[in-house]
Amino acid sequence: MLPIRRWWRPIASRSFAYFSRSPIAGTVAYYSTASHGTGTKRVGTHNGCFHCDEALACFMIRLTAKFSGAEIVRTRDIQLLDTLDAVLDVGGEYDPSRDRYDHHQKGFNEVFGRGFVTKLSSAGLIYKHYGEEIIAKELQLDKGHKNVQCLYLAVYKNFIEAIDATDNGINQYDIDQPPKYVNNTYLSSRIGRLNPEWIDLDQSSEKENAAFHQAMMLAGGEFLAVVSLSRLVQTVVTLIKIIWFC
Repeated sequence: MLPIRRWWRPIASRSFAYFSRSPIAGTVAYYSTASHGTGTKRVGTHNGCFHCDEALACFMIRLTAKFSGAEIVRTRDIQLLDTLDAVLDVGGEYDPSRDRYDHHQKGFNEVFGRGFVTKLSSAGLIYKHYGEEIIAKELQLDKGHKNVQCLYLAVYKNFIEAIDATDNGINQYDIDQPPKYVNNTYLSSRIGRLNPEWIDLDQSSEKENAAFHQAMMLAGGEFLAVVSLSRLVQTVVTLIKIIWFC
């Protein structure tokens, strides 16, 4: 167990570092990390009840070169959203050329492709368009490297797809059919439980935003852990092949 704990600590620390400087302040209609943001970009998502997909999407997009250290703005104000550099899970628009990544609008049927047919959530959309860059950065390889491509697909299959499916209400099982996707973490349910209860006496925006902050850290930490674990498995498989054929 000791090696596992040592392996996990840097992942958890990195997750905390991305968001630990974000203030928990604002109103129900607006939340921003502006006063401690390190980048010049602003990324919007909706306020109110949150889900795993936008929490993870907000975390992942800040791992990219384009949106590194971006300010996260939580609001449903359309006029404000129109001024932002990227908008996730709100706005009723999917347009990658303008970094608009909503999946709730009528007629949206985008999937990951490459054999995957699950309808995407905002997490899947960000991963589809920026996942290769994120994985390449973690592996310190070019995006076109075969190891990057292998890990890119593995992380989607074993982590992201379940979040997409859960957010879109897709059952994992049908009668007498194999499972439609892999769900090893049940992260969506755990993120959902971070929302303030309706019976809580404290219904302040501060509490809601603190919970969203926690959700981003939890989702991001598990994403980085899955990437690291998948990389480890890939390395072990490669070593086994080398030993087997020697």
